[in-house]
Amino acid sequence: MIKMIVCDLDGTLLRRDKTISEYTADVLRRCQRCGIKVVFATARSEKSSERVTAVFAPDVMISNGGALARLGETILYERVLPCETANLIIKRIYGVSGVGYITADATNGYFVSHPIDPNHIGWRDYSHAEYTDFSNGIEHDAYKLAVQFFDADLPNRIASDIPDVDVVTFSDDNWVRFAHKDAVKWTAVSTAAAHLGIEPVDAAAFGDDFIDIEMLSKCGVGVAVANAISEVKAAADYICDANDNDGVAKWIEENVL
Repeated sequence: MIKMIVCDLDGTLLRRDKTISEYTADVLRRCQRCGIKVVFATARSEKSSERVTAVFAPDVMISNGGALARLGETILYERVLPCETANLIIKRIYGVSGVGYITADATNGYFVSHPIDPNHIGWRDYSHAEYTDFSNGIEHDAYKLAVQFFDADLPNRIASDIPDVDVVTFSDDNWVRFAHKDAVKWTAVSTAAAHLGIEPVDAAAFGDDFIDIEMLSKCGVGVAVANAISEVKAAADYICDANDNDGVAKWIEENVL
């Protein structure tokens, strides 16, 4: 019996326009009314997820790719890149070419290396972004650094000899995430499940990208949306309809409720 739903946001629960449908929100509310816990596990920060959580409030919010898990105001799990480590990575990034945007989800805010267009679909939830000169580094610990690389070999070369740093590639727009090696979705999910008294075997996880593979593999049921990359589909037990077609909600309604 499924006791917990764990869902990625972008490319999974959210449609391409970055919205959540009322149908999907209603299905998730029905889960909660049945006593099923709903967990969002996203690479976004809490702040950039606010438009979504205003429509539907999950029981647990896992943000920054697993760096932070929160139940209400209670922090269940937290792993940060120490400021010194983040600045070493930033310094090395500035020493190479083939880099686009540099962003930092730091403990004191969200920072970007170039001005953003808030009307662009990819930046619509980042109006809180603060432009900064990263050549001077950052002053606080970071949940993650997300950087655009146009040379696929650069990220691992930059972090290869830095202890406790994890490098995750995303399948779109050349984005790469640097974070603490323990800032992963699965670890945050398993910590949240333990806090709630739920065994991972009783959880269903939904995702679409590399960062979701481990939690799909280790939860009791792993479901890939039809638009997921092939590696995620291979790790999943089931494939549901695409994100633009409310695939997650349809699967839950047919198989859980």
